[in-house]
Parts: sequence; C-alpha cells; structure tokens
Amino acid sequence: MSVISYDAIPYEGTAVEASHPRRLAALGRLFGIETPPPSTARILEIGSAVGENLNAIAASLPRATCLGIDNAPRQVQFARAVAARLGLANVRFEVLDIMDAGPDLGTFDYVIAHGVYSWVEEPVRDRLLRLCRELLAPNGIAFVSYNCYPGWYLRQPLRELMVFSTRQLQAQPGQLVAHARAMAEIVVRTALDLEARLPGGPLYAQVLARELAFITERPDDYLAHEHLEPTNAPVYLADFVRHAGTHGLQYLGDAWPLRMALPDLARNVAAEFQALAPGPVEREQLLDFVHGRTFRESLLCHIDRDLGRPPSPRRLHGLALRLLGDFIGPGEDRYDPVLPKLLHPGGLLAIRHRDLLTALHRLAERRPAAVPVDELAELVGPDQFWADTAPRLLRLFLQGGLQLEAEPVPIPSTPGPRPRAFAMARDQALRDDTMPVALTHAVHDVPPLPLALLPYLDGSRTLDDLAELVVNVLAPSNQDDAIRAAGVSFATARVAVAGALAWLARRGFLEH
Repeated sequence: MSVISYDAIPYEGTAVEASHPRRLAALGRLFGIETPPPSTARILEIGSAVGENLNAIAASLPRATCLGIDNAPRQVQFARAVAARLGLANVRFEVLDIMDAGPDLGTFDYVIAHGVYSWVEEPVRDRLLRLCRELLAPNGIAFVSYNCYPGWYLRQPLRELMVFSTRQLQAQPGQLVAHARAMAEIVVRTALDLEARLPGGPLYAQVLARELAFITERPDDYLAHEHLEPTNAPVYLADFVRHAGTHGLQYLGDAWPLRMALPDLARNVAAEFQALAPGPVEREQLLDFVHGRTFRESLLCHIDRDLGRPPSPRRLHGLALRLLGDFIGPGEDRYDPVLPKLLHPGGLLAIRHRDLLTALHRLAERRPAAVPVDELAELVGPDQFWADTAPRLLRLFLQGGLQLEAEPVPIPSTPGPRPRAFAMARDQALRDDTMPVALTHAVHDVPPLPLALLPYLDGSRTLDDLAELVVNVLAPSNQDDAIRAAGVSFATARVAVAGALAWLARRGFLEH
C-alpha cells in the first residue's frame, strides 16, 4: 500500500477546542485534582502537526512554556513560521519521533496527543502512553484523542474500500486521494441503485452514503491521514482505559462532559441503565453504544491520584462558567413569556428555578466571556447558591449547556472603538481553507465579510476606517457577493461592518 507522508500532504487541522489547558485544569479540579495554573504551565503537544493548536494556546497563555514535537519536518517548519510571524517567544517546535522522545524533555503540567493514538502501530501506542506517564507532572492532565467503537464499525467499510482501491497504485499523493474519492462515489452510487430494488430497502447503502457525504465535505489532508493511513485502529473506551491503566494512568473523564452524562430517561429506564452500568466507565461505554460514538477525547491522570466521583458542586469554587446556549426569544418556536427556555448543545431546558435564571442571565450578559462561579454566588447569595443553585449549574454543565474554565480570559461582549482581534485568528484569516480560532479556543466557519476584516483588526482602525477599507479595498477586489454588496456605499459599508464586528465579538474573536 502507498503511504502518504505528512511531508507530502501535511495534516493542517485546526485548534482542538477541548484541549486548552484552561479546560483541562478546570475538569481536573472538578474531580478533585489541584491542577497547575494554566497561565504559567508547561505544555507539551505530541504530534503537533502544523502547530495550529499549540500556537493558539501559546498566544492565549503568554507566560506558559509550550513545546510541540512531530516527526514530519515540513509540518514543524510551518508551525515555526507561524510562531515567528506572531512573535511567540513561549513556544518551540522540534522534529522528534515518539519512539525517540524521553524524560530528557522534562515534565509537563498538560500533555496533548490529538490524532495520534489510533493512527500508529501498537508499539507506538504503548510508547505514547508511557511517555504521558513519564512526562506528566504529579497533578497534571493528559489529553488523548482516538477513534472509537461502536460507531467506527459504520465508517470502516468505506475506509476499507478506499484502502483496497489504492493498495497497488503508484501515484502522487494527490492522485491517490482523488482516486479514493472517485471509487467511493462509484461504489456508493451503485449500491444505492441496486439495493433500492432489493427486498428490505437500501439500509447498507444508506450507511455508505452517509459516510460518503461526511468525507465529501472534508479536505484532502483529512482523507489522506484518516482513511488512507495504513493504520487506523479504533478502540472501545473500556479497552482504552484498560490500556492506560497498564501504563500507570487512570481515566479522569471525557473532555466533553456531555459524553459522560446520562441523558434524561424515564425513571424505570434510568434505573435499569444504572443497574447495567454500575461504574463511570461502564456507563460511558454503554452510552457509546446508545449514541454510536466514533471519536473520543479522553483525559488521563496519574493512577495514584484520588478522584472525587461524582463531582461535588462545591468544587465549582474558584472556577468560571461560560454559557453555551441561547434563550428562546419572542417570535421563536417554543417561546413562552412565562417559562424561559434555554436551547443548548445538550437539549432544551425550561427554567423554573428563579436563582438559576438569575445566574444564567448574568452568564448571557457576559458571553462569550466566562464568569467566575464565586461572582454568581454573590449575585444569588452564597448560602442559597451553594445549597441549591450550584448543583443545578453543575447538572447543566454535565448536560452540555455550560463550559467550565480555570483562569478565564477576559473577552469583550461588544466591539471597542478600535477593535482588535486575536492575533492567531488574524494570521489564519490570511490563509485559504483555514477556520480561525477564537479566544475561547473554539473554531468557527467565519462568514465572508468578518473573515475579510479579521486581518485588519489590529487595534489601529475605527469603524469608519474599516468601512472605508471595505469600500475602497475589499469590495473592489473580492468576488464574494456579500462583500461587494457591503461596499456599494460608505453608509452601507458602515452598517455591514458593525454587523460583522458584532458577529466576531459574540463568538470571542475580539480582545479588550
């Protein structure tokens, strides 16, 4: 089989939202580990690729010390170039193979290994976990992502098809990817045509078609290194946890708490589920079967750390919460003026509790910034808050409506007179096919006008300056209809720019 090297087609990737040390530190503290302060932490990324994740972390934590290692020189060169452009003195990237890395690198408070575990042979997987144990500080957290079963069983047929169809081709990497895409399209189209005429309907073909639609939207670097790699080894969560244990590491939890939470179930169903899954790993493993999960981002710590399960609401003390949902407003479906409702990634919450509503309104006012939990306690009243409101906030966090952070970064909710965007996002906006990262470490598919403005948001231009820029520079040179329409006149441009800046502010791209 032809192997596509990372030097031939670099894996561009982007920032990995859940890997930011502010998130890792907060989750560690929630489960009883006194994790090191992210602002001054030592951070290692194993398999740092082109550096999009670690450079963004370094830019947001200027007093932290960051090291990225990768075995592809071209990727390391790219990462170094971005760090140099941004003037990041707190990050360095080294060409280093996992098998050659060792304790001489030092110890790190946070270790990130995104997109490595499932994509390397078994000896390298063993070395990766040993390295996490050897290099991790006593109260540190390791972030390890991997493909997982049972969901990957549905993805495997199309991967196997593409590997099979390219196994004997001697061609350039780009041609291999194009051939794999073409073969997938032909097979899926034929399967849909044939199975539609068979008794029972096109169930298998529909599974293939869904996966084809997924990969069609992904760039060549994703297809090359996700589906055409010689090794892609999904695992069950329980097996990953067992493997980590053999290397002196224990499972803390998922980087996305929603993946750990038991969904709202009828009382009798919930009781049966709990009886079948008496422990947290067993419960999450069964939930993976419920959801057909294909990918996990697991957090590990040293095996001798005492974890507090389930997490106590009191452990929210000293941390901060960010609202992820939106209140349903007038004119929207399911709006009720008497009963406020919050629509969030985990579902819909009808809010009947007065103090919870007060806390959520404060979070909504300050978003996209995170609000210290202790500030919410003062707002509600400490005794009432810790007895009644904090447990409700913890439940909402576990259900996906809130994000938890340590040492939250101040983010304005509205643009200033001379708006300045996060430097990493400004650099990314100048590159094709890259989704910029916000100060929250989330990535967004930015609309054309905000994306075109991002490189110019360096704090030197007013709203009027930016409107003139649209009229005189961006609109005449751009083929996008929205940008050209915004530049028809100064007045039109001013309104459009104000809207674009509000969009960027709401998603955390702008700095104070």
